[in-house]
Amino acid sequence: MRAGELLCEYTGSITSVKVLPFEGTDHAARYEVTQTGSSTGKLSVSAVGSNYVQMHPDGTSTTRYYGIWTTHDGVALLVESGGMSVPLAGGRVRFGTTVKFRSPSESYAWLATTMCGFEGEGDFSAMSITGRVHEWI
Repeated sequence: MRAGELLCEYTGSITSVKVLPFEGTDHAARYEVTQTGSSTGKLSVSAVGSNYVQMHPDGTSTTRYYGIWTTHDGVALLVESGGMSVPLAGGRVRFGTTVKFRSPSESYAWLATTMCGFEGEGDFSAMSITGRVHEWI
């Protein structure tokens, strides 16, 4: 698949990082990373959510995200995503995930059947996240 229409550009701040229990992780660190943010574009929202990250010995990580993105007209979108990240220099990571949206609103029903991808970078030294959500075609 390749990126199609750009749905939004996202900017967020990491508000907390919590270390999760190690049981059953095969010596891998696990974290809950909570963030707030906003996006501009076709999908203009304010967002809050948490990533559940599992680090792997090679420096990569897998992640699951659950969030509520509120549109400019007050509709709450439920957002789930999952994917992986690779380390960059200076506490930064590059990531890519698939995204699933759910909405109670007819205005945003099209999102439930749109395949989307979220790509971007996280910077743990600046506690920031930037990225883009694209339709996949």
